[in-house]
Amino acid sequence: MPSITLLQCLLATTAVGIAGEFSEPRVVGTPPADAGRGLVRVSASEIRHYDGDRKEPGYLVSQDNGESWTYRKAGKDYPPNFGGISKEAPAFARNPRTGEFVRIQPIKDHVFISKGGLDGQWLAATKEGKLTAEWQTPAQRQELFSLPGIIRSPLFFDGGKRLIVPTHNAGSGTTMWLSDDGGLTWRKSKSVISAPPHQAAGIHRGTRWQNSGVEATVVELKDGTLWALLRTSQDFHYESFSRDKGENWTAGKPSRFVGTLTMPTLGRLADGRLLALWTNQAPLPEVEGANGKSEDAFTNRDTLHAAVSSDEGRTWRGFREVGLDEQRARADYATWGGPQDRGNHQAEFVNLDANRILVAYGQHAKHRCLVIVDTRWLLEKSRKTDFSQGATDWIHHTYIPQRKGHCSYDRKPAAQVIAHPSRASTKVLDITFLDDAELVNSTNGADYRSGGAAWNFPAGKAGKVTLRFRLPAGSVGAHLSLMDRLHAACDRTAPQFAVHTTRLAPGVTLGTATLKADTDHELQLEWSDSEKGMCRLTLDGKPAGTLPLRNASVNGLSYLHIIADGNKPGPAIQLISVSAEVK
Repeated sequence: MPSITLLQCLLATTAVGIAGEFSEPRVVGTPPADAGRGLVRVSASEIRHYDGDRKEPGYLVSQDNGESWTYRKAGKDYPPNFGGISKEAPAFARNPRTGEFVRIQPIKDHVFISKGGLDGQWLAATKEGKLTAEWQTPAQRQELFSLPGIIRSPLFFDGGKRLIVPTHNAGSGTTMWLSDDGGLTWRKSKSVISAPPHQAAGIHRGTRWQNSGVEATVVELKDGTLWALLRTSQDFHYESFSRDKGENWTAGKPSRFVGTLTMPTLGRLADGRLLALWTNQAPLPEVEGANGKSEDAFTNRDTLHAAVSSDEGRTWRGFREVGLDEQRARADYATWGGPQDRGNHQAEFVNLDANRILVAYGQHAKHRCLVIVDTRWLLEKSRKTDFSQGATDWIHHTYIPQRKGHCSYDRKPAAQVIAHPSRASTKVLDITFLDDAELVNSTNGADYRSGGAAWNFPAGKAGKVTLRFRLPAGSVGAHLSLMDRLHAACDRTAPQFAVHTTRLAPGVTLGTATLKADTDHELQLEWSDSEKGMCRLTLDGKPAGTLPLRNASVNGLSYLHIIADGNKPGPAIQLISVSAEVK
């Protein structure tokens, strides 16, 4: 089915299976391979996610537009992975001119083109730019063309006239490969996009694993410009632009999207808006001895975020958690399910109808999800929470700083839900400075004893957060920060990167009011402009001064972060409820 007809079908389809408008993301399945590749729409009702099996490849399929899924083996003419590993699927793109599919292997492998659709015949591109059905034996595959390096998803653009595939090799940045004949013949872009190495400075006593600008995602803007977003070792994804259909690219520069050593994804919604999927999360500071030569213990892969733009990327709304790893606080996080990459980063999506998308995300079979997201939910302007049903919508774990498995730490609670000391029917989130030597690594200086918690709300350049809390007697105090990104609950550097921050402790004066121990307080923080404004405080209904702008944010505020103060064990703060409203 040509893409324009499919798009019309999607826009006409009414949403089914939704428990009401603006429903929260809903998990409907588990991808059979790591996300980021393998998801493909077949028709207005059928969607597949392929695996990467080398011997008997197959796919998860939905015949009802993403609601229910079954697994099937692929036909005998479908090629298995000849490169990469079995937990990584190939990537697909549909040629809008022919309706056929291009299939790109994930790592150092071949280009296949369908004849008769996904279940038809698969032909391979040769080194001479021809198609052949003879690719089954090693000798036959010697004649096939191979794209080098690690490969992201292909994109047809310029009305289907050109096909682009981002590739990278370790340490070399991103090279774009271009085809003007639907994948038969290929040439490299004239530019390589790169990002600078990470350096030990400031909060970092060591260097991060060095990624020079890799795993690029590409989208075509309405004026014909190509926009690439890349994974780096820096604090932000880097971006680059091409205004000559992918031949030349601008030098990589930091984008507005926070992201470190994680894979971003850009794409187009059915209504023409842009969608970004990425992990808006900062890793813990690098510890002493980290040399940048190998992978770190990843501490920033517990979430997946989404935002939409109605003006071709100039402004964005959302910045909401569409995926919060259910395994994020496991005591055996580092090794559970085997020693592989894990977490929520890596994503791909297809449009379901005018308002909904299906997102595949996650690495490792125990962390992957297929989730239906209503894009109207991304644009909501309020959120609220209490702890009557626990703290499932919060990040509230800390780390045991001993690397295990594949680049991971095991975890422990950084806060816990308990009964309110004077009202047993009310639950509170109790945050303390933890008395736990296992959270300290004296060799590399890591100390993750500061209990804390973080909560996401829809991003706003102006808005207010209302917090009900109490400070137990003997409280060591807590730092409360309004932020534009997620920091780990135990990250003591979070206040340094906050847009607004303040300290709460018994005896602290806000305006003319003084905080008291064992007393329920209500604090409202109202910010006027996250790029250049201030934040007004109201404590128990009375003006309580202002907070200056510590760090400007073009994205608006989307996180509340609270962490225990001091350096010795003791109670800090108990949260009763939180609400947020943005403009």
